[in-house]
Amino acid sequence: MNARAGTPGDRTSVSSNNSGSRHNRNESQRNVNIGEVVFEPDDPKAIPAELASIMSLMSSLQVRCYYEGRFVLLKDLDNDGKPPLNREWREVYCQLVGCVLQIWDSWELEKSSVSPNSDGIPAHAMSAVKPTYINIADASLKIIENVHSGPKSVTNDSAHSIDNVIALSTTFRNRYLLKFSSKQTMLIWAAALRLSMFELVSLQQAYTGALLAARGIKLSDIKQLLQPTKFKHQDSALVRFGTGMPWTKCWAVVTPAGYKKRKQNKFGHIDFYESEKAKQKKQAPMATISGARAAYAVFPESSMLINQSTLLKIEGTIAVREGKKNGEPRDGFIFIMPELHPSVPGFETLIRFLIPTLDSFNLYGRPSRFIADKFDMRSLMFGLPDPPSTRYVDLADV
Repeated sequence: MNARAGTPGDRTSVSSNNSGSRHNRNESQRNVNIGEVVFEPDDPKAIPAELASIMSLMSSLQVRCYYEGRFVLLKDLDNDGKPPLNREWREVYCQLVGCVLQIWDSWELEKSSVSPNSDGIPAHAMSAVKPTYINIADASLKIIENVHSGPKSVTNDSAHSIDNVIALSTTFRNRYLLKFSSKQTMLIWAAALRLSMFELVSLQQAYTGALLAARGIKLSDIKQLLQPTKFKHQDSALVRFGTGMPWTKCWAVVTPAGYKKRKQNKFGHIDFYESEKAKQKKQAPMATISGARAAYAVFPESSMLINQSTLLKIEGTIAVREGKKNGEPRDGFIFIMPELHPSVPGFETLIRFLIPTLDSFNLYGRPSRFIADKFDMRSLMFGLPDPPSTRYVDLADV
C-alpha cells in the first residue's frame, strides 16, 4: 500500500510493504545511529529462544523509516527551558527512522550541489552532509493549529502567525516546533511520530512478557511470587525522574492495593524515600507514583546484557516533592533500576520488583493471571505481529 501526501515541496511519502519500495530496499542495509548508541543485532546464537522473535522485531523497528520529507524547524527551548540565542526557523529534510528524527539542513544539502528529486534525497547526498538527531523515544507532542511566532522565518522577515505546527518536547526541557505546509501533512507526521512511539512501547511490553516467560521459571519461588500478597516490597534503587534527569539513589516501597484491609484503595502506590532510615523515621517521600497505566522492562542496548539489566520504566501519575512542599500529581514517567545483590542475577532482581509493581496497579491481568491473549488491550503481548510481519500497523491505516 502506497500513499503520498502534502505539497510538491514536501516530497513526503508513507513507507509501504511492497517489495519494490525504496524504504524496504534500504531497511535491511541501514545501521542506525540514534545519537547515543549504534544498534546492531547480536549473534542469534546468544539470544534466548523465547526472546528471538522480539529481538527480530526490535531490529526491524530500529531501521523502519516511518516517514520522510521537508518541513521548517525551530529549536524553541534549550535544556534549561530557556530560548536559545540563535532562535531561527530553518528548512530541513527529515527522516523518521525508528524513534529517531534524522535531520539534514536544506541549505547544507544545496551547498553540497545535490538537489532532491521526486523520490527524495539521494543516499550519496545524505552521506556527504552529516545529519543531526532527535530521539523521540520518551518525547511528548502537541498539535498547535495556530501560534504567534516572534523569530524570523525562512519566508518572512517579520513576526507572524503560523499554522500547522507540532510542538515536540524531548529530553530535559528541550522543545522543538515543526511547521508544515498543510494540515494534511502535519497530521500524517503526527501519526508517524505517535506510531513510532507506540510500537516502541508495545515491543518493550512484549519483551517484558517474553522475559517473564523465559527467566521467571528460573526463580525457585516463582509460584509463591505470583500469588497475591498484602505485604510491601522494599528495595534500594536508582531512580530517574524523566529522561535526561540525574540518577538518584532511593529506597523504594511498593504498597499493594488494599493494604491493611483498606478495601477502598483499589490501587496501591510506590513511594521513594531518600534512604531506608528516612522511611523508618516516617519522613515524607521524595516522590510517589499513585497510578500507573504501564510498567515494563526496558530492553538493554545489547541482548548480552539481558541477564544483568534491571532497568524498568513506569508511566502514570507521579508527584515529586519540591523542597518542603508536596509536588502536584502530574502525568509522566520514571526509570527505575533496582539495586543488584551479590550472587543474584539482574533479571531476578528486576522480576522481583516488577511483579509487585504490576500487582499494585492491576496491570496486564495481575494480581490474578497474566493476560496472554494478544487481542486483549490489557495484555503485555497486545497486537504483537505474527511472522513474517514486523509491523503492528501501517502508517497509511492510522
